Amino acid sequence: MTAVRVSTQEAKAKLSEYLNRACYRGERFIIERHGKPVAAIVSPEDLGSLERQTTQSPDEAYRQALAEVGALISRPSGTPVNADERRLIRLEGKPLSQQIIEDRR
Repeated sequence: MTAVRVSTQEAKAKLSEYLNRACYRGERFIIERHGKPVAAIVSPEDLGSLERQTTQSPDEAYRQALAEVGALISRPSGTPVNADERRLIRLEGKPLSQQIIEDRR
């Protein structure tokens, strides 16, 4: 969603309206002074999301987003295998890239 840019004068005159639109519709507003951003009005949900992003590593944020939509997250178990001990996996059929191209047609 793109933020609506408003001047400080307009924000002062319509503050109540912008607060309601941010809260109930999830709209975002950037308040500008002389054409430069000085503040923003966002919903509490947006603010919470921003705060989580700044306190979590990208990996943690990704795992949380997956968990929120119900995706199961598991980690490999067992002893790690050295790179020189790994075996190639042989797959039959067309390359995956070719299958994807054909599915798009």
